[in-house]
Amino acid sequence: MSSFDLERARSYFEFDEDVTFLNNASHSPLALPVRKTFETFFDSWQKTAHNHDPESFRIFEEVRTKLAAYIGAASVRIGLSPHTTFGMNVLASGLHWEAGDNLVVSEREFPASVYPWLRLRNKGVEIRFAKTNDGIIDEDALIAATDKRTRLIHVSWVQFNNGNRVDLKKLGDYCSERDILFSVDGIQGTGAVPINVPAFKIDMFTCGCQKWMLGPCGTGFYYLSERVERAIEAPYSGWLSVDWQAEFGDLLRYDLKLRAGPAKYEIGTYAFQDWRALNAALDILCSFNQENIWGHIRSLTDRLISYVQSESKLTLVSPIDPPRRSGIVTFKSSNSRMLFDKLSAAGFVISYREGGLRISPHFYNGMDEIERLIKVITGFIG
Repeated sequence: MSSFDLERARSYFEFDEDVTFLNNASHSPLALPVRKTFETFFDSWQKTAHNHDPESFRIFEEVRTKLAAYIGAASVRIGLSPHTTFGMNVLASGLHWEAGDNLVVSEREFPASVYPWLRLRNKGVEIRFAKTNDGIIDEDALIAATDKRTRLIHVSWVQFNNGNRVDLKKLGDYCSERDILFSVDGIQGTGAVPINVPAFKIDMFTCGCQKWMLGPCGTGFYYLSERVERAIEAPYSGWLSVDWQAEFGDLLRYDLKLRAGPAKYEIGTYAFQDWRALNAALDILCSFNQENIWGHIRSLTDRLISYVQSESKLTLVSPIDPPRRSGIVTFKSSNSRMLFDKLSAAGFVISYREGGLRISPHFYNGMDEIERLIKVITGFIG
């Protein structure tokens, strides 16, 4: 896109000359300012008497504000977490479940979106697995699996293996009309595809930041709507669950009230260095227009999809309908594993998922890298 500054985007990253990174659906590379943040923090931690606490707690709130703005939410609705699964566990553990209740998930979900719910079987809750349509999550099947005892529908916004993007509006409207809670795993879309979470009537949106958000592992967040927060009884608490207002001069106080919003579930000491690094990553991501990022990613995946469709020896797994598209393109060949090994040997960092090759470029990738990928694939399939 003419309005996208690829040169600036690329300037934030450094790779060996023989490496082409196209694996953001697994994890993002660390941008140079993110790496520098780690180095600066650890150097200061080791060599100075500087008290990092005040600045760190300020940064936590800065990160919360940036994350909220990125998904169109109020900062009081955001909780910081170490990973995607944390938000689901808050919901699974905090809601009052009764024997005979049920919840609905797809039969083709990433394990992180399934295991938090399975233990509810111990309370007599039925976990219903909705059928997919040739591996693609089917909103109508999710809806058809509900009844009067359905408490929750949980879905991944973008499927990890094929990149299918779910119709959040359809599911959000349905759940809202029937007083069913709507829970979304947003990790494979956030940072690549723009989103306004409240607009889709989502009750819980949870996301790790190590993929499209450019953050380090161990950073994530979740959004809770007001209605679901009212329904949750705090499943656990700790010394940071209460409102110290960053004043730790009198720690022998046990009369403090819980913090407002999901922050009440941030129970213990944070990994200071990780959140500083995420703050630096968000500064980079937020300096680019979200629509421009998505437009650039789409142009790269357009080219790859067009190529795969033109080759009789390749089978496209990802959807081509624009509303279904994401930053992920997955395809298969007659020997996908050998092709994956060939591409890996040629310096391409990609993923092998469910028998297919998953390519996931981001805003710092260029069309030249997609063309190099295509050249190696063509040489392999003949």
